[in-house]
Amino acid sequence: MDLSSYYHFAPVGYFTLDPEGTICEANLTFATLLNLERSQLVKRRLGVFVSPSDLAAFNAFLTRVFAGRTREYCEVSLLRDEKPPVAVRIEAAAAGSGRECRATVTDMPERLRAEADRLILGKLESTGLLAGGIAHDFNNLLTVILLNLEVARTGAPDGGELAESLEEAKKTTLLARGLTQRLITLAPGGGPVVSETELSGLIRESVRLALGGSRVRGEFALAPELWTADVDAGQLGQALGNVVQNAREAMPQGGVITIRADNFVLGGELPLLPPGKYVGVSISDQGGGIPKEVLPRIFDPYFSTKQRGVVKGMGLGLTLCHSIVEKHGGAITVESADGVGTTVHIYLPASRKATAPAKTVAPEPLSRPGRILLMEDEDEVRKILGTALRRMGHEVELTADGEAAVDVYRRSKELGRPFDAVILDLTVRAGMGGLEAMEALLRMDPAVKAIVMSGYANDPVILEHERHGFKGALTKPFNMDRLRDLVAQVIENQSKCKTTP
Repeated sequence: MDLSSYYHFAPVGYFTLDPEGTICEANLTFATLLNLERSQLVKRRLGVFVSPSDLAAFNAFLTRVFAGRTREYCEVSLLRDEKPPVAVRIEAAAAGSGRECRATVTDMPERLRAEADRLILGKLESTGLLAGGIAHDFNNLLTVILLNLEVARTGAPDGGELAESLEEAKKTTLLARGLTQRLITLAPGGGPVVSETELSGLIRESVRLALGGSRVRGEFALAPELWTADVDAGQLGQALGNVVQNAREAMPQGGVITIRADNFVLGGELPLLPPGKYVGVSISDQGGGIPKEVLPRIFDPYFSTKQRGVVKGMGLGLTLCHSIVEKHGGAITVESADGVGTTVHIYLPASRKATAPAKTVAPEPLSRPGRILLMEDEDEVRKILGTALRRMGHEVELTADGEAAVDVYRRSKELGRPFDAVILDLTVRAGMGGLEAMEALLRMDPAVKAIVMSGYANDPVILEHERHGFKGALTKPFNMDRLRDLVAQVIENQSKCKTTP
């Protein structure tokens, strides 16, 4: 491609003017902006295309350009052939000869949108930098709340009002975990932390939350033997909730949203997905539908047909849905028509086993209590974890940082009272963290059985804990059952210790 091609097909409009404002040269981009051929522009005065209300400002701009050697700009509306006027920004500087100026023209609406998008992106990036830390602190608080509620529940008589209130508080605390997952989704590296998940319950709960307090109700048609899928329950729940929220807003007078879920074996019917086993979830509303010209843009960042505001209309809901589903190796499609309603289809790869969810089996109790070393720098988290482990029958030693944990482990080993398991918090604000402590423990005792624990669900050490010598990982917040099961697995030296989501 020669230089003239770069000039004519550049994404910015270029032209040159003489001191009288006559167009000496123009590229194809500028001609296209005015809906004219280049031949219809050259040797004509640019002023004839300037809106009469802006002509004085344009003439003053032209005078400034040729009077000095600095770059000047003006913002005017240009008249177009068979199209509405377009607001533009013209920037120009006189050439060395002083007999012409070289100018660029930018479509103002496009420029303003680009600047707005850059501003929003900047805010999101700033939010992302804070998101991980906020999520970590919030998850610590949720861990304290959740475990205290469970400890209190063990002392409340079944069937009573107190037990019922504690259970409701526990459910709400678990739901609050989804808020931290939204922050983690924004944070750098906020990929999904997946585990095999029974989808029927997740779908029902996500829909219930999104429809709470509205006049819209959900009708479910979920396959009774729905396959499990390897998903991040927090992120997928957020995606489903966003879709249902959109469907709810499409029916302000109320109505029914139909949610279907089935097993599919795809052989290439969907170009976006390789052949294989999938769980398909369809969410259909009875709203006014999406216009044909709008449908291709619904996943675009910041695109919204709703009024922009603090609460809604920022155009990120479906973008996040698309991102979450894509990160899970799935696909999301939409079909809609004016006055007919909208159906969103989500396809997720089934778990490799691709079987119906197994019935929950109570874990085998430990053959003996264990001796546990716990390192956690947050006082309240350390205290409630110690209480929970003691309620399970374990003997527990508590430490606040990695150095103390290594020292206690060494002394206990020398005294002939070794620990059966170690739980190490990954992040310590002022001291040795869990990873450094684990490296020191492995040098001392290659057979150490340790669990890493963190509020950063997407930390590489959590995601690949076995690479660092850990036998398992806990992501905060977790309940007593998850804590009990993983500690039991580690102490009994079971062959496989899974990360608890």
